[in-house]
Amino acid sequence: MLEFIPVFVFTLILLVLLVVFMRFGRLPTYRPSRDEVRALLAGVLERTTSVEAWELFLGLPISHDPELEAIRRRCLAIHEGLDGERAAGTGLDGYLYDRAGRARIAEVLEQLDELIRTSPITKEF
Repeated sequence: MLEFIPVFVFTLILLVLLVVFMRFGRLPTYRPSRDEVRALLAGVLERTTSVEAWELFLGLPISHDPELEAIRRRCLAIHEGLDGERAAGTGLDGYLYDRAGRARIAEVLEQLDELIRTSPITKEF
């Protein structure tokens, strides 16, 4: 009987903590800003973007910004060869893509820079 009380109290505390965490916790979300995506694209050109970060960007839809989702889809088309051209080749010496792939990514980066320049500071809903 003496072991039951500490086990019961410990289990009760764990269950209460679990309920509190589930009640007040947030689901993890992937909501990159335009500047973060710009840094990611620039990193592809400068060899600073990791493969994991790039694949996360390509693999998860961006539902909070339709223009940014279009940028992501264009990068995905370059990566997988969905735009009528062949897929971008693997780069050497730390680059994710070969020269032709990086040139296509540079075009997307220019498009994103233009989007950032012309976007309003605030957005009315």
